[in-house]
Amino acid sequence: MVKTKAKTTDECTTLFEIEIPRETIDKAFVEVYDEISKVANIPGFRIGKAPKDIVKKRHVNDAREEVLKRLIPDAYRCALAQANINPIGMPEISEISFEEGKPLFFKAKVETRPKFKLKDYKGIKIERKKGAIKDEDVDKTLENLRGLNAKYIAVEDRPVQAGDYVVSDLECFVDGKPLHKKRENLWLHMDKDSFTPALSDGMVGMTKGEERDIEIVLPEKYPDKTVAGKPARYHVKAKEIKSRVLPNLDDAFAKDLGKGTIENLKKEIHGELERRMKGTIEIDMENQVLNKLMDDNIFQVPPSLINRQLDFMVEDAKSRLEEKGFKREELDKKNSEFREKFKDDAPRQVRLFFLLDEIARIENISVSENDLEEAYKAIAAQTGETAEKVKDYYKKKGLVDSLKDKLKEEKTTKFLFANAEIKDV
Repeated sequence: MVKTKAKTTDECTTLFEIEIPRETIDKAFVEVYDEISKVANIPGFRIGKAPKDIVKKRHVNDAREEVLKRLIPDAYRCALAQANINPIGMPEISEISFEEGKPLFFKAKVETRPKFKLKDYKGIKIERKKGAIKDEDVDKTLENLRGLNAKYIAVEDRPVQAGDYVVSDLECFVDGKPLHKKRENLWLHMDKDSFTPALSDGMVGMTKGEERDIEIVLPEKYPDKTVAGKPARYHVKAKEIKSRVLPNLDDAFAKDLGKGTIENLKKEIHGELERRMKGTIEIDMENQVLNKLMDDNIFQVPPSLINRQLDFMVEDAKSRLEEKGFKREELDKKNSEFREKFKDDAPRQVRLFFLLDEIARIENISVSENDLEEAYKAIAAQTGETAEKVKDYYKKKGLVDSLKDKLKEEKTTKFLFANAEIKDV
């Protein structure tokens, strides 16, 4: 019979002291040596026919290692059952004492699910912000559409003017040294609100094919802090000059967008802006519910899960910035800054996972096969794949359980939202 002592070292960690009796060890050695004897290749004997005492002398270390591999996991599982503990992750095994003629002793430290008393989660008070789409909101969207559908006409008969776009080759030197590699075919907007307006001012008046050196002072907000605010020399070649021509806001423009008339286009924009505003308001209310839930239920969570969540949040942030054009190697250098930024939010997110999981258990909220099928269809609509392909992918990659957890969290959040007290403001 395995002897165990369980000691709670903090709210989410249990330390086991486990002792395996000599009889269990002896029995394990007999079984292991029997197995080794059947395959042992010892000179002077046919395979499987060597005397057991010789087998023991030659394979004592192998047998010892195999016995430990068998007994420690079994004893650990027995300790968990005796203490009725639900572990998180793998245990940390230490202080193994394994001497001939004595019981086997070791310690196992494991993180456990946090124990907490759930505060009342129904009737959480939240505010619903009211808003209305104005004509100027529609006009702003129309202007953005005009910009997206603008044409860029090559200019051959005049020099660069304010507002033009210049296709340029660009080099930058600070203290006589190149700041970066030569950039070719770079589109520069001759605009007073550009990142380096002094460069735009210096390019006004250039003609197609002209090269020019322009002295400026780099902005204080320049990404490379080592040169921010320093004098710099730009060498620019104006390869092409282009004028931006916006389409007229008329029925012809609407027809090009497949909307028939400008009035139809305005109505569709108005409806889309209303849908977005409604979605934003709902997200804000859901966040109010979840933040209130986290604020009302404070308890410790396993450190390993905090670190895992922190890793995920840092990687997610870097991936989003990488999509916007930031270089991965530069982002990786700022790992400590990212971790500092998310260090307070990571424990809250882990705590939220346990809170939603406990509420789902109490309210019998689960994910059905139909819920999964609908999720596959939704993912397929976003990715352009078939629902069957999405389903196969999730099964092959072992992602079905993660998807179920995500769907259960969403259903639980909707339950909380449906049971909240909403005040219009």
